[in-house]
Amino acid sequence: MKHNDYELSDRKKELLLNAVENYIENALPITSEKVHKNLFSNLSSATLRNELSALEEMGFLKQLHTSSGRIPTTKAYRFFVNNTILNKKINPKVIDEIKDKFINRSAFLLDMLNEVANSINEITKLPTFVHMSGYNELIIKGINIIPLITRQALILIQTNAGIINNTINLKNMFSEENCKDASKFLTNNFYNKSFNEIINNFNYYNTLFKKQISFYQELFITLTDMLKTYAETKTSFVKNSNTTKLLESPEYSNIDNAKKFLNLIENEEEIKTIIENIDENNSSNITFSIGDENKSENFNDYSIIKANYSMGNGVVASIGIVGPERMDYAKIASALKYIIDEMQNSTTPDFDKGDG
Repeated sequence: MKHNDYELSDRKKELLLNAVENYIENALPITSEKVHKNLFSNLSSATLRNELSALEEMGFLKQLHTSSGRIPTTKAYRFFVNNTILNKKINPKVIDEIKDKFINRSAFLLDMLNEVANSINEITKLPTFVHMSGYNELIIKGINIIPLITRQALILIQTNAGIINNTINLKNMFSEENCKDASKFLTNNFYNKSFNEIINNFNYYNTLFKKQISFYQELFITLTDMLKTYAETKTSFVKNSNTTKLLESPEYSNIDNAKKFLNLIENEEEIKTIIENIDENNSSNITFSIGDENKSENFNDYSIIKANYSMGNGVVASIGIVGPERMDYAKIASALKYIIDEMQNSTTPDFDKGDG
């Protein structure tokens, strides 16, 4: 979805941006008196009332009641995001807070994503949704096979996005040295190959492994089955803050509004569908879907901020935060940008490729 940069005079633009920012901070309706006190003390209240009325006619503000002050519309929040947040650098004021929450990073992919969800949830106090979009484009950097005592082995697959692991059954007991040699052989043959590449070239690799020790072929077939399972797997989970804390927001002082929001965030399938379908046609790595921009009418009173964790050829996981339209867009965007950058810039050492 393309969002137009609305033509506003400099005064209207300054008034609108400050009004939205103040409303995000204190949830108090926008009035000419508050604007006069906080921003335009050199202008008369009558002039400011006219400016606010004009912004209302243009669709940026609305009145909930005839005698009440105004509040921002979806159009106003979109204007605010486009003009103050998109493509801006991380807000340094929130970096220290984020660092405190995001320090124990696991090398294991799912554990790392779980930690990310917990960190963002703790920072924003809003439901955080993580959707693992599939493993098929992950690039293998190393394979380590560790024998266990019951004819099983632990397989660790290091990818460009983190380590994944599984336990496999073996037909016979093999020594630690056998498994070490097999690890080197598999790593040498699959280094820098994607899951898809290995699965799609099964016959070629199977023929290659037939010429080696039978144990290698057994491991290859088991490993390929494992990669197929991962490639077809979609993992999703939601992290919710303490409900009491979540409902402290003024938006949920009304019990019906609170129930509606709690029911919505329990519908993980709908949230996943909305996050997957958010249009990413912009130059920023953070995407905002605000109010009635959401394709589901159930979410027309809410905003979703989405960030993609991408490696190599595609998106590894999508992280979405769901909350009321009146949310701290700048802080949330900074938290997401910082964490995504940290994840994409951090690497773990390759397993020993050996001489094979």
